[in-house]
Amino acid sequence: MPPAVYRAVREQCLEQVASFFQRAACPIEAPEKTAFGDIDLIVSDTKIMPFPVDSLARALNAKRTIQSQPTYCFAVPYPGREGNYVQVDVHVCESKFFDWDIFHQSHGDLWNLLGSSIRPFGLTANNTGLHVRIPEIENYNRKKSLIFLTAESHTVLDFLHLDRAILSRSFDTVDSMFEFACSNRFFRPEAYIRPDLKANDRKRLAQRELYRRFVDDYVPSRNLRAQQIDDVVELTRQEVLDEALETFNKRSEYGARLQAWREEREELAHKQASREWRNRKAAADEAYADAWIKSLKPSTQMDGLG
Repeated sequence: MPPAVYRAVREQCLEQVASFFQRAACPIEAPEKTAFGDIDLIVSDTKIMPFPVDSLARALNAKRTIQSQPTYCFAVPYPGREGNYVQVDVHVCESKFFDWDIFHQSHGDLWNLLGSSIRPFGLTANNTGLHVRIPEIENYNRKKSLIFLTAESHTVLDFLHLDRAILSRSFDTVDSMFEFACSNRFFRPEAYIRPDLKANDRKRLAQRELYRRFVDDYVPSRNLRAQQIDDVVELTRQEVLDEALETFNKRSEYGARLQAWREEREELAHKQASREWRNRKAAADEAYADAWIKSLKPSTQMDGLG
């Protein structure tokens, strides 16, 4: 749908949704966008418990509703086009994650670009905030390796050395968003070399046009590989881990989680060793029994001849 239709339907839906939730907002759109496929709204703190999905559907004049918590999809009439509809996705999040969720979904592919920068340094941003990964656990269980750092958007921007102003304004152009992404202190051009991309990033290349433009056009055209920043080149994952634990006061949690993991692995190793010992003993007992039975056969045959 064209921007004018998008904005009109978005504002109308926001007005209706606001009567059901204490907080409701729409993420900032990607720059230079000339057409929109659907409308995304983020809400929290329902005014009526339980959340009256059917009532909201009627308020939106939705012709169809798909419920897949925490996101509800509504087919809202397309203005001036009878029989056509606009998909409106209402994502219900916890109040404590509302501001972060808005920022994390804003500016289109911004967090896809930033994610590729911070990942090599052990950092992960998802819909609940910024996390640091415990290296010793990561290769075995990525989810268990995550330590939550913060869901405060301005704090995350400070940690990445990025301008807080982006929280309340949009980018004028795609290139300005690309430039902003490159200004984070963890940016390394090597993280965007096509053959070296991780599976998720290769999937983004195929599905996300702006991500593909950044990797294939922007980084090479700016000759960013020749513009290494000393702080980034010298920064190690261990240094980032130590800084994150100190900055967000997570040192004790890190130690406790790592100790618990090691004890769990030690217990599993002990159980595995015990199973292997029992299996070897059972095999040895079986072999001994087979040998004993075979040793009885000749004497049994001789007894029969007598």
